[in-house]
Amino acid sequence: MRATTMHHITSGTPLTLKQCRVIQGIMRKGSEQSASAALNLSQSSVSRALAQAEHALGVSIFTRGWSGAELTADGEIVMATCDNLLNAIARVEQHLQQTADTALTLKNHLEWRHVAVVEAVSRLGSASIAAEVLGITQPAVSKTLKELENMVRQPLFSRLRHGLTPLPAAKSLAALYLRILPIAQSLSQALQSRPNELNGRLSVGMLSFSCQDIVPIAFASIFKQHPRVRLQAMQGPYHMLANALIQGEIDCFLGLLRTGPIHPDLIEIPLLHAQYALIARNDHPIHKEASSLKDLTDERWIVARHGTPIREYFETLFRSIDNKPPIQALEMLTFASSEDLVIHSDAIALLFYDDWNIQQLNPRLQQIPITLPKPDCMIGITLHRDHQSPIIKTFIEELETVIEAKITDSIPAE
Repeated sequence: MRATTMHHITSGTPLTLKQCRVIQGIMRKGSEQSASAALNLSQSSVSRALAQAEHALGVSIFTRGWSGAELTADGEIVMATCDNLLNAIARVEQHLQQTADTALTLKNHLEWRHVAVVEAVSRLGSASIAAEVLGITQPAVSKTLKELENMVRQPLFSRLRHGLTPLPAAKSLAALYLRILPIAQSLSQALQSRPNELNGRLSVGMLSFSCQDIVPIAFASIFKQHPRVRLQAMQGPYHMLANALIQGEIDCFLGLLRTGPIHPDLIEIPLLHAQYALIARNDHPIHKEASSLKDLTDERWIVARHGTPIREYFETLFRSIDNKPPIQALEMLTFASSEDLVIHSDAIALLFYDDWNIQQLNPRLQQIPITLPKPDCMIGITLHRDHQSPIIKTFIEELETVIEAKITDSIPAE
């Protein structure tokens, strides 16, 4: 008995073309919701198509990222295949559009059964024989060809006494099938034969004023040794980064450690000792005039935003001398912008430096020689307790290597 389903026509093609369109749509739009609007599908249909694709391939295609859905390392391979398939379809549609009066819908609705049937009928010259070979009914073949003709807005075959003769559109679609079928069939093998090396995403958050010098060096080393790792870095305030870490949008973040993480799922690892320091431009008269904090109460200040350890320390300094913190403080978001503003103004900045960075201070800047109370602070990395990976472990090892080199360079030779 001949089968009435066309499922086995696509055997060996792990993804449907609809799933390819969904995957490409999510990648381009950044979310399932936006992809559903662009593809004119319900969000549940998009979610279901993605879940079915991931199940069929046995991999995760997307992970949640800082700016939306992001491809995993396996997802990069899947996306490349989807792009190849859909680009080939788009080129055929563009070619066929030249002989059509209305817009074609090939790239939006084409499925494997359409091109498989048109190729079989073109090759065999008969709908009935094609149905027999494909294991489906002749009405199913006729229905499929009718759907395809509606997509390309032109007939596919001319009927002669000896059978069906393919017209140019059918020939183009049959050739398309033969081109893209091997691409789709090779996807599973490509995923299985992927080198057994470190891969995936490393998304690192950086608190303002923190670690701008050590993270790029660690990234460069990982990039050189592990080219399949996708590296991302972004700055943000503490609560934003902590929430992103809890949600899985980033993998860790670095900066001044607090008295403890704000969420029980987060853990902190100390990395580098630092100290708070008062900085002014090198020719500022304050270097000669000030001998204590009380001499600085009327100065203009550059500090970090409210809610940061630097700002809390700044306010504690003035309370320690029974003085209100200056209200005219200028808040800056980055270390570099703070130093630049100090160089070009009469303002004083409260910043923090490790031993190496204070030795490498910009020559146009100078530390104000006033002893600060309890100036020690700690730079560290904050992780999710349950979401650690070999990539994060490698990143921490690279950070420790960079820090060790910095510490060695900062120790004076005997």
